[in-house]
Amino acid sequence: MESRIAKCPMSLVHFFFISPSNSDLFKKRDCDSAKLSQSTASKHHQGFSVSAVMDPKIPTSIVRLFQTNCVPSPMDTQRISHLLAEQKLELELIKKELDGARAEVLRLEAKHFGTMEVVQKLEALRSPVRRMPIEIMTKVFEQCVQDEESQEPDPLRAPLLLCQVCGAWRDLMFSIPCLWRRFKVGFPSQTPNWENVMQSKIMSMHVWISRAKALPISLILQHPSSSPITPGALMSLDKEILTLGCRIEELSLRFSPLALSSLLTFTQSSLPHLRHLELHNSNPLPSSSDNPPLLFLHDAPNLRSLSIAWGSLNTAQFCVPWSKLTQLSLQYDASPYWNPVHNDYLNVLRECPNLKCCSIGIGMTILDADIDAVVPVTLLNLESMKVRLFCQTLYTRQFFDALHAPKLHTFEFQNVSLSMGAFASQTEPLPFISRSAETLENLSFDTINIPDVDMLSCLSQLHHLRHLRFLPGPLQLNHNLVDSLVLSGAPQGTSICPRLESLSLKCSKRVSTDRVTELVESRCSASPKLEEFCLQIAAFDYGQDSRDKTIIELRERLNPYVEGGLQLYLMKAKPTG
Repeated sequence: MESRIAKCPMSLVHFFFISPSNSDLFKKRDCDSAKLSQSTASKHHQGFSVSAVMDPKIPTSIVRLFQTNCVPSPMDTQRISHLLAEQKLELELIKKELDGARAEVLRLEAKHFGTMEVVQKLEALRSPVRRMPIEIMTKVFEQCVQDEESQEPDPLRAPLLLCQVCGAWRDLMFSIPCLWRRFKVGFPSQTPNWENVMQSKIMSMHVWISRAKALPISLILQHPSSSPITPGALMSLDKEILTLGCRIEELSLRFSPLALSSLLTFTQSSLPHLRHLELHNSNPLPSSSDNPPLLFLHDAPNLRSLSIAWGSLNTAQFCVPWSKLTQLSLQYDASPYWNPVHNDYLNVLRECPNLKCCSIGIGMTILDADIDAVVPVTLLNLESMKVRLFCQTLYTRQFFDALHAPKLHTFEFQNVSLSMGAFASQTEPLPFISRSAETLENLSFDTINIPDVDMLSCLSQLHHLRHLRFLPGPLQLNHNLVDSLVLSGAPQGTSICPRLESLSLKCSKRVSTDRVTELVESRCSASPKLEEFCLQIAAFDYGQDSRDKTIIELRERLNPYVEGGLQLYLMKAKPTG
């Protein structure tokens, strides 16, 4: 009996075992609890109770039963049944009204949509674009296509994007052949069925080029060479290029040497419109066998630009109209872990009297040039020269000593070797620069180490220099160029580079903020004044890096010149670039 009682809830224990002497006390406590519960319910459900009391159909005796556990009396139960039937009937009526209201809203929304559509069409009739002449629209479309970078067809870019605006624009786009002259095809790195992929790409090429009508076209074809293209697919592409050869104005091929050797059949045909030809090796890590096939352009009377990028290059056996070229690039587009081997560039440049822009990569030469047999080369029309240095050889000095460019405006010299930052000294191009001092306006050294004495001696001759970029390697970070370029009160003819408008330097973290501020102040106060200043601060040691503090201080001190129009760039740089 006691064990059963122990398992009973406390409420039952109170019910069966309350002593008579404590009954009044328990009655008082239960009454207080009931009042507290009613008070809490009244506060928590005040809004509902008030709304129920406001309804005259619900008696007060029933309202009091809301939110309680009390049992309605028989009379209230009968009233509740009648009230429930009435309320359900009222719900049905309300539902019908809501359905009618919703139907009315849908009708009004449909009417609103139709009216808005008419308004938009009427406003479109008044749009200025509708009255724009076809000739102006054509010019706008041409500009949109020219602004887009060379890339594969994309429905989110011009010209395909413009074709989606309306039928009239689409018809106009298809009627302008010049919008469809450029086409780029990127082949996948690997695929299980090259024949199907090639057929799809060629079909897209047909559709695109057909819209260009009879205009000359530009083709960019590239493959990352992760997996080789099958011979059958290459044969189909080679046949397509050969068929389009008589219309090609610009052609860029970026393939592996093996693939490219199978795509040069077009060179044996007539190329009356060809003006730019680009042949690049797409292998990131070429092997010793990655040599380009011999290039024989039998009939390309209008060729003006030639770009070849390979690991090893011998142009001695090339048949190219060198004398007609105005742009020539003999570069290397692979990893710097591979030293390119090439023949003597001077022999090629000697055959290019009309050259205006030249870009070359200097590495190891196939045959050592005889110093006594080197014949000077003068390029009377050369305006821009870019040289990338892959290794330090005697040929570099021989090349620059023999080259003359009396009209040179821009010269860029970049070290791309694997040595730490740069070689000990690279003064080879300085005599060549000095010979072009009267015309040189833009000069750039990237990861190049030149002693202060030699550098200042060269710069002191460049009175017309407007843009200077000197980013030395780690061996030359503590150069004295910041101090030397400060304009003093001396006459303009005795100052170094008095006409600088753009200056970009790289220094060590020990650079003096006072001298940098003085440099910028003197240049911004001169005429012409400095318009752009870039300073890269490199840390070559393992001490405390204070570059952030230096940059913040310089930015505050140079802020007045920034407000005056100076474009200021202050940044941290690695010692090697």
